Parts: sequence; structure tokens; C-alpha cells
Amino acid sequence: MMNKYGHLLEFYPKIAERDPIFPKYKRTSNLLSVLFPLKEHPVHGITGLYAMERYNEEGYVWKYSYEWKIIYPKKGKHLKHISAWGNELHEDEKTRKEFIVASTPHHHHIPGDRKARKENWDVWTLEETFEFVAYYIQSGKEYKP
Repeated sequence: MMNKYGHLLEFYPKIAERDPIFPKYKRTSNLLSVLFPLKEHPVHGITGLYAMERYNEEGYVWKYSYEWKIIYPKKGKHLKHISAWGNELHEDEKTRKEFIVASTPHHHHIPGDRKARKENWDVWTLEETFEFVAYYIQSGKEYKP
């Protein structure tokens, strides 16, 4: 995957983050947690692709969350949000009706509004997430759903 998308990555030595920064990451037999800093985008600025995958005993991903977010300047949880995908459940009794979607895989598609979500049948893997974000990084176009 790095052979295909490595050219999108950038190293920002002067940015101090609490998140793990590529090439540093957390990887165990049941978890991957990494933030890939991306080349600067002309509209969104310095962004990164955060990936969290949890693996079952056979080594397959059973839970994932991928988030394209602004990493500099530092912003709050909602303001840094550009787009995200995940398969965590939102159908419990605490979830407001407007946030329940028909598919467990879902897409937080509104920049700056992480609460909004819709069904997602297209982006389920880290590679598919890189493919989605690559279009915007390479073209310089603003992401607008």
C-alpha cells in the first residue's frame, strides 16, 4: 500500500502532536493505530489520515475507524473533522434517531460535523480510504459532499 500511496505522505518535524505520527505507530497483534500526515492541501491545509483497526484472533479486521482530519493547526474534535468512515455500532438506545443509519459501515461525511453520518457501501478498508483521500490531495479540490 505504501508503494501506491507513499507519495501522498509528508513529514512535518516541527509539528508536535499527541497522535502517533508516521512512521511511528502502535501495532500489536490485535490493534493498529497510526496517523499518516499527508501533503498540504490548498484548501484544508495540513491534514492526516488516522487509522484504527482492531483484529480478531485470526488476524482479520473486525472493527475499524478511518478519519481524514486537519492536524495543524490543532482544532477541536469537530472542527478538525473532514471525513471519516467506521463500522462501530450507533443503534443503541442512547443514539438519537437522526444519527441511526441502515448500514453498520457508515460515513461521517460533513466536514466540521462529525455527528452527521450516512450509509457507506464504498469505503471499508484502509486502502479504500487512501484511494478516496488521494483524489483530493492530488487534485487540490476541496472536499464537499
